[in-house]
Amino acid sequence: MNKQVYPVNQLRVFINTINDLSAELLLQEAMDEYNRKSYNDKIEEALLEKDEEKFIKYTNLLKELTDEDTEDDE
Repeated sequence: MNKQVYPVNQLRVFINTINDLSAELLLQEAMDEYNRKSYNDKIEEALLEKDEEKFIKYTNLLKELTDEDTEDDE
């Protein structure tokens, strides 16, 4: 049983770092989900209004967001 022992301060720094990263990840996921919904809503509006420029703008933004998600999974 070679259990590695960390000094308390190192362990505390490690735990704080993990907590910070977890919070950042949750925040980023929430922002991405909000943007995804917003872009989909804007795309629907553009289709109803037959606004090609708006449609292209928001489909490109949605594609960029989706591409970022795909890159993160790799």
